[in-house]
Amino acid sequence: MTGIVLVFLRVYTGIAVSLLIMISFVIFLSFITRKRGKQLMAFMLTVFMTLFLGGYFVMYRAGEMSYDRSRCSFECKVHRVTRDLEGNCKVRVYCREYGFLEFKVPDSDITPVSGDVLDVSGTLYVPDKPRNPGQFDYGSYLARKGIELAFYPESISIGQRAPTVMLLAGSCEERLYELRIRILDFYGDEAPLAGSVFMGDSSLTPDNERTLYNRNGCAHILAVSGTHFAGFLSVITYLSGKMRRTKFNMPLYISLCICLGAFTGWSSSVTRACVMCSASYSSRDPLSGLSAACIMLMVADPYNALSYGFLMTCSASLAILYITPRLQRKLDHSMGKKMSSVISPALAAQAGMLPFILITSQRYGLIPILVQTVTSFVASVACTFFIPSVLLSFIISPVFIEPSRILLLLLDSIVHVADRCYTGFTIPYGTALILISLIFLLLYRNSAISRFMRLPIAVLLLISIVSGVFGYVSSASAKIIFIDVGQGDSCLVMCSGKTVLIDGGTYEAGEDDVLPVLEYYDIRHIDITIATHWDRDHIGGLLYLYNAGVVESIYTSYVGEGPKQIDIMSEYLPDTDIADVFRQICRGDRISVSDDCRIDVLYPASTYVTCGENEDSLLMRLQCEETSILLTGDLGIDEEDLFLQDESIGKTDILKAGHHGSGYSTGIGLLEDTMPEVAIISAGVDNPYGHPSPITLDRLEEYDVTVVSTQSMGAITVEIYPDRFSIRGYLNDCS
Repeated sequence: MTGIVLVFLRVYTGIAVSLLIMISFVIFLSFITRKRGKQLMAFMLTVFMTLFLGGYFVMYRAGEMSYDRSRCSFECKVHRVTRDLEGNCKVRVYCREYGFLEFKVPDSDITPVSGDVLDVSGTLYVPDKPRNPGQFDYGSYLARKGIELAFYPESISIGQRAPTVMLLAGSCEERLYELRIRILDFYGDEAPLAGSVFMGDSSLTPDNERTLYNRNGCAHILAVSGTHFAGFLSVITYLSGKMRRTKFNMPLYISLCICLGAFTGWSSSVTRACVMCSASYSSRDPLSGLSAACIMLMVADPYNALSYGFLMTCSASLAILYITPRLQRKLDHSMGKKMSSVISPALAAQAGMLPFILITSQRYGLIPILVQTVTSFVASVACTFFIPSVLLSFIISPVFIEPSRILLLLLDSIVHVADRCYTGFTIPYGTALILISLIFLLLYRNSAISRFMRLPIAVLLLISIVSGVFGYVSSASAKIIFIDVGQGDSCLVMCSGKTVLIDGGTYEAGEDDVLPVLEYYDIRHIDITIATHWDRDHIGGLLYLYNAGVVESIYTSYVGEGPKQIDIMSEYLPDTDIADVFRQICRGDRISVSDDCRIDVLYPASTYVTCGENEDSLLMRLQCEETSILLTGDLGIDEEDLFLQDESIGKTDILKAGHHGSGYSTGIGLLEDTMPEVAIISAGVDNPYGHPSPITLDRLEEYDVTVVSTQSMGAITVEIYPDRFSIRGYLNDCS
């Protein structure tokens, strides 16, 4: 058992740390409270069992399975079928050879149900690790669901049908799905938000909307939670509280929870909320109900132990149970009982979720806290109106949908307005935990442990704050990130609150690679955008960001309407003129980013520009403090030598190797003139062009230049200080 837990901790450090934080919280509460000590210890035992069972299942499956990570055919049994509001059908299957797999069913006439045996063929592969800050880690997402490999299906057929009972259940689910679609038709333009808030399905919600809600601490609004279910069932809860409690109350409440779960689609968040609400209502005390819910969810799927949603729900529920009463008493005098009764649970839940918010690298701020408090209340009220509005709309008139639709509009408006004045910040993990501990101690200040620990915790908090201030003062003057866009180029410059983006990879890379980096650093608008030339692996991502509203205008060397430009614009910006998007820059132009950071355009002169191909690539010198970086685009050796005939660039600290390390760029003349210390190469792993070329690598080695590449390091970050610079890779550090 010890070995399994140790391996689990090693593989799933983030999840394990989260669990240990929650366990420590429970132990702490067991010391400072007396009345509920036994209940707390029982819950702690449940958490330990969750940790052990989750780790055991992961290690057991990993040791049992043997992989053929290639194209294969096999037989598998369907465990679960989910169909989102966009029409995509996803199945979770189990096969003897590879364990659990999850994949989308291609558009076909096949409609599998739970219990079907499928004959499938396709490609098994290991999900790529994220190579840039902010990228979605698909491998970790699957691992938390007990899945080792990703699978891309090519053909699917049903080998054996499920039992009749399962077929009937599948038919009922199909009718319920059609009913959900009809309900969303009532909401018109608000259908995507209604699907997220009322049904826990955000497939219709645009990515930028999900990002906006996540940024403002409202991601939970787009997934059905206990708050939503409380709204759904508020009328029943109110009536049952007024009526005499009978033996029929509990079965009625649980039946309604099950009906709501089926009605809203049984997504993971819906299932979790349904179980927890049912268990809490049926138990003698809330904590026992929470323990029972944890056990039921673990029995249904042991991999719930690895779900952030499961852990955040438990932590938030604990915080609500134990922090809300004391916090409410503190706020009663200043806010009044009614207002404090609304705000206190939301603040307590936010405190409980704080460790997990920090683990998932979300930003934190005062405005998101306030927005979450208000939006949680509005969402709960909207859910209260949802069921009556839908029933009356079907029976009498669609006009009765308006109350819940208006509340959705209010909810969305609050988030959008708050986003305009959003001020978020990142709290160091240690500082956040110390602050949370101090808050808990102050809430329970009459306990012995609080009196003993208050001063040491306060001292630790002061040290942590001073350390953070010192780190901020001594932070880098500028940060330059060479984003890993595969076979392409992209460079993000951040200095003094200003941002410059030079190239953006392909159009797909703009969405998959560049945008997540911008969101990670909370960059919503690029101040200056530059395309070195018109190749798709440089300019495509910038056009995606233009369509997304992140970029306004783009500087480049050629702004004419040649065949290449017309082809690219007709594909990505069909209704836009080149002159509306692009501005020309050429030799002699200077872009001032800040007092200590500037970009000088060295080549080409406006008279040399021909068609925007490689030979027209911008040659630019980025000067920050005492550090200089030469950016060469896809410039070839002939153009390098042509420029050097007229003038010298001079000593350069960092050279961005031209054309992804091609043998036809980064010539001897350029190396002799600049004598760089480091060369950065941006090239795709196993690219078909053989970049970087051995010829280029030999040249760089001959001139004693240290080579770093996105192929081995992922995104490369250069931090510039007044007297030095440092380089590190996202996958592995480099000094």
